Amino acid sequence: MVKVGLIGVGTVAQLMHLPILSDLKEHYRIAAVSDVSPSQLAYIADKYNATPYPSPFDLVRDPEVEAVFVLSPDQYHFEYAKAALEAGKHVFVEKPVTLCPQELEELIALEKVHPEQICMVGYMRRYAQGFLKCKELLEADDRKIEYMRFRDIILEGDFYIGQTKLPFLPSDVSRDLIEESGKRRREQIGRALGEDCTEQQRTTYQMLTGLGCHTLAAVRELVGMPKKVESVAVDGEHVIAVLRYDDFLALYEIVNDQDVVQFDASIEIYQHDRRMHIKHETPYLRYQPHTFEVVESTKTDTKTTLYGPDYRDSFENEVKYYHDCIVSGVQPKTDFADAMDDFTLFKQICDKIEE
Repeated sequence: MVKVGLIGVGTVAQLMHLPILSDLKEHYRIAAVSDVSPSQLAYIADKYNATPYPSPFDLVRDPEVEAVFVLSPDQYHFEYAKAALEAGKHVFVEKPVTLCPQELEELIALEKVHPEQICMVGYMRRYAQGFLKCKELLEADDRKIEYMRFRDIILEGDFYIGQTKLPFLPSDVSRDLIEESGKRRREQIGRALGEDCTEQQRTTYQMLTGLGCHTLAAVRELVGMPKKVESVAVDGEHVIAVLRYDDFLALYEIVNDQDVVQFDASIEIYQHDRRMHIKHETPYLRYQPHTFEVVESTKTDTKTTLYGPDYRDSFENEVKYYHDCIVSGVQPKTDFADAMDDFTLFKQICDKIEE
């Protein structure tokens, strides 16, 4: 059993990480929690019988804590992950691991100094059963990919959790801290893109680090990095990118400001006589049925194979995998170095906007 400390116990942690870690009693014990909200910290510490730490830096020094889950706002990931590594802990960081590549480079260097500590980034879609089956089928034969399209056109979580299970929502975070947090985010995005970047580039970059990295990282694992960003069209929170791979084109769409109740997070792969379709459901409702569809055709017939529905939770899949990595001493596939490719692609997409 791995004893864990969680830094940041807001909405996502309350809906996913905390209940999953609590349910996996043979794998984990929640030993400590930290949060900037005193009321939220007290509520979660009492609910999960964990030691409360107003300071995350005190949490990482707790000798009982073996692994630290960094679930704070993105702009604080770097300093908390760094502190945990330096304190000798295993580290799990929700995506994006940082907001700028300069900080990620420092974490990668620090990770190399501590090879016995297991560092993982939370790309939970890369642990979904449909995704893993698609990867297996791609590796099983050499059919050429001729086209791909993937997208994130979603409704955010308030609608879903408003009808199911509301998290504890604090009202005691100071205005000064909220303003400081916003300034820190803006500064880090400026470091990533250059201080002369446009507001549209900032908006796009924030969308890519917040939502887009899920799909783009999954596609990376399936087919590698694109050779070139051919074009990008943007309009506020609407982004369409055309990507060129070795010998096929791909289209990525991300739209994050709609109120239509849908969660269209999909990857489609066309191989002339086979089409594969990975579909992800909203993570704000646990145990949603996930499906993976394969259509194969000849000149005279067509066959559709539906894998699933699969009710295993992708968040649960990844934290089980992380536990196995800690026990075996094997670094995960989604380590810090793996995440650097995301920043390369984000920068290429944002640079194309300016062109």
